[in-house]
Amino acid sequence: MTEAQTLHSAGTELIPSVAIERILADRDAGLSKYAQALTLLRDARELFLRAANKEWLSGYDLLVSQAVMSAKGPEADRRALCHLVDGKIWDRLMSDTGMYTLMSQKQRDEWDRQLEGENLPEITLDTVLATFRQLSESSDETFAQGLVDVFRQLSWDYKTNNPCRFGKRIVVSRLLDVQRYGTSFSHTGQAKLDDLARVFYLLEKKPVPDFRVAAGAQFDAHFRANGFDGDTVWPGTYFSVRYFKKGTAHITFNRPELVDRLNDIVASRYPGMLPPRV
Repeated sequence: MTEAQTLHSAGTELIPSVAIERILADRDAGLSKYAQALTLLRDARELFLRAANKEWLSGYDLLVSQAVMSAKGPEADRRALCHLVDGKIWDRLMSDTGMYTLMSQKQRDEWDRQLEGENLPEITLDTVLATFRQLSESSDETFAQGLVDVFRQLSWDYKTNNPCRFGKRIVVSRLLDVQRYGTSFSHTGQAKLDDLARVFYLLEKKPVPDFRVAAGAQFDAHFRANGFDGDTVWPGTYFSVRYFKKGTAHITFNRPELVDRLNDIVASRYPGMLPPRV
């Protein structure tokens, strides 16, 4: 078995293997075919130009699409296609392997911006394995930092939220996305719930669930099934979530003794930020 097939994450169950080499081979073959097609289309364009006239060519350009027949040249077209294809492949690999499990909400948001930006790394077997390896090796630190991020994002406008420590319950702003056309639960909210839940599993030395079946995914399934007309409380393993139409959520912890240890983690990252536990 290759490294790509056997790589798994520290602190989690085995990540389902995917045929990374086959996916990348299909990607390279597709780019090669695309380059050949571009050459043939440009050759055809020159022939049509000689046979007809420039005015007719505007219709031809429209038929084969503006992207294919752009004036930037074949190399620019290839780079644009690489960016589009690589972004989709990165997302597929991160999802199909469960690697999104090893990203905090903040990391996931940054990753999504990178996929859409100009600095997207070209996808190769080396870059894929290096990315997976880095995420695996730093997973425990990522999970702890994800918890700290949740704490730092809490609004102190809510009396339930204690700026000194996690209490029995917290109020999370904008867990749901409220828009004019309706309310939804995005992967940002999903990652936030996972940030909160993953540390509980680490504290009890249990495997961290794959993001596709973890707390965020379970809450998403509950919200889709119930919305605001059914049960608005999701009963999770380590905490329950009551959600409201304005997008906020009340999160009530089920294990007080573990909440004390959550506060220890926050305090260890920010000495002096939280008072000592009594």
